[in-house]
Amino acid sequence: MTVTVDAGILGLLLHPDAKIPNDPQTGKPVEQAKERIEQLIDDLDNARERIIIPTPALSEFLVLAGADAPQYLGEISLMSHVRVEAFDQLAAIELAAIEGAAHKTGNKRHPLVASVPWQKVKLDRQIVAVAKLHQSRAIYSDDAHIRSIAEDLGIRVASSWELPLPASKTPLFDDSGPPLEQN
Repeated sequence: MTVTVDAGILGLLLHPDAKIPNDPQTGKPVEQAKERIEQLIDDLDNARERIIIPTPALSEFLVLAGADAPQYLGEISLMSHVRVEAFDQLAAIELAAIEGAAHKTGNKRHPLVASVPWQKVKLDRQIVAVAKLHQSRAIYSDDAHIRSIAEDLGIRVASSWELPLPASKTPLFDDSGPPLEQN
């Protein structure tokens, strides 16, 4: 099985200063966002699922990484369950089908992305096309535009705030654990 991650999820996983998205229910930054992503990656690895990073998403991440980009590329290359997949000829054919379907609706943009710059729509569609081409069962993304495009194609999308909180590694010190007995 295969899943896809976008630049935002990749940033939460690798970059210590990644911008934490806001949980739409609370309006506050996602609680333990990095830990949720780390748990997701561990779970996917344990399930032997392949994780795809489409090259358009990798490019977005590397721009944000700046001078640290080579270090992150090294880290990604060491992850045995992660593969960078190119926006290649087959992905271009898949994108053409996605674009063609959008044009048939009379709106080359998805209705939910009408206010987004056209270049972003095209990049998001490239990411989704790579995911679809590689038969990803899900895309992990906090981007509402990727969600709307992917879900229209029947690809499930999960955001960081939808991922479960990781189990505590120190349950005896958590507030949620059983009360400590007092003598």
